[in-house]
Amino acid sequence: MIEFILVACMAGDPSVCRTETRLLTDMTLVQCMTSAQFLVADWQGQHEGWEVGRHRCEIHDSSQVSL
Repeated sequence: MIEFILVACMAGDPSVCRTETRLLTDMTLVQCMTSAQFLVADWQGQHEGWEVGRHRCEIHDSSQVSL
């Protein structure tokens, strides 16, 4: 499974940032990388007032649990 990760900050206050993740069950790592621009645009369109600073694709590590 591939994980798409992006870091976005508020346009009005760049010190306020958050990390968003999305699991991609139907993509390979290469497909994620080539689709990243579209994934960012999709996220950006749904989150007005936020600007994506960076993003990446990686193989999802299911042993890491987020609390």
